Amino acid sequence: MPEFAYKAANAEGSIIKGSQVAPDEVQLAARLKTQGLFLIDARQDKLRQLLHRLDDFALGSLSRRDLVEFSNNLSVMLKAGVPLVRSLDELGSDSENKILRKALKKIVNYIMSGDGFSQALTKSGAFPKLFVNLAEIGEQSGNLDRTLADMAIHYKKIDVLIRNVRKALIYPCFIMLALLLAAYVFLAKVFPPLFELLTQFDVPLPTVTKVIMAISESFQESGHWYALAIVLLVVGFFVMRSRDETKRYLDWLEFNLPPLGKLFIQMRMAFFMRYMALISNAGIDLIRGIKMSLVSINNLVFQETMERARQKIIEGSLFSDALRESRYVPRMTIRMIAVGEESGTLPEQMNLVAEYYSEDLERKIETALTMLEPMLLFAMGGLALALVMGILLPLYNLVSELSSSVGSGGGM
Repeated sequence: MPEFAYKAANAEGSIIKGSQVAPDEVQLAARLKTQGLFLIDARQDKLRQLLHRLDDFALGSLSRRDLVEFSNNLSVMLKAGVPLVRSLDELGSDSENKILRKALKKIVNYIMSGDGFSQALTKSGAFPKLFVNLAEIGEQSGNLDRTLADMAIHYKKIDVLIRNVRKALIYPCFIMLALLLAAYVFLAKVFPPLFELLTQFDVPLPTVTKVIMAISESFQESGHWYALAIVLLVVGFFVMRSRDETKRYLDWLEFNLPPLGKLFIQMRMAFFMRYMALISNAGIDLIRGIKMSLVSINNLVFQETMERARQKIIEGSLFSDALRESRYVPRMTIRMIAVGEESGTLPEQMNLVAEYYSEDLERKIETALTMLEPMLLFAMGGLALALVMGILLPLYNLVSELSSSVGSGGGM
């Protein structure tokens, strides 16, 4: 849609200059008239359109925290009776987030051009599909403010769960990286000159020193190949994740990797039930809700499991009965869903399942970190001890031999 640079006059006769998106000059004039302005001249702003296209290309998407803040603020403004376009315009003006500010400006222009709120969200390209779908439901039902408030709560809980999982992974990854870096520095830079000295003096070497020397020589001779292999493994992993044919095997491994498989199943189930509770509260039926939720679940095995359950529901089965056929759905989940179906409180039960798994994951993560910390410290100590003993034992033997030689020479 073209953007026009225009000149217009207000009721006092003052000249106003600006720019606005519109299908044509007639629509632009009608739109300005509603604002108390009378169009004098208009022309398409080619340079601004080019800049907007470049902005569109580099717009990006919003984070979960951005979605929480936006949903909360817009919900509050709509409940207070502020019109949608004015609310979006003010939020865009006040926002310090560049992506959100650009997205809201585009959304306002799309709405002013005749699009609905959900259509404008889609065209902006900054909002996830589930967010857009739920906004459309709220728009159609007239409960957009309540839907936005529910989405804010939902995305906040999802963000907390993901941050807890990341927190559990960052610490051990950092320690392992530190261990590998320390080992590389000692084996490739610090120890080689000492090993040369021991070889020149023909000192008897203990087994631990021979092993460390072999590893050090391997690092020196083939270190670049090791680095290349690590880079290729990382690149290969991301390539496999990008192809459905190979991603499925990685997703299967995620659920069947002892002892972490059950934790990953709980995490995916917490996400899915959280999405389902949110969608059900918005008034969407179960069959459509499952399909919408799976868009946000990044695991093909889980998606296939729930898609099979959805087909069973279409054929007439209850949701709980459809889930019984999958070994990836915990029995507790099935029991709680069955209770919800019998009592007519399915959304509440799905929300309880999500809360239970989120809290259980948090407890397990805290326990794992508590147990992992001394284990990692022990590993660091063991590596340091092996490296130190591997170099100190032969050095001690060398010093002993030199002392003996000096003592024998002095006695003569």
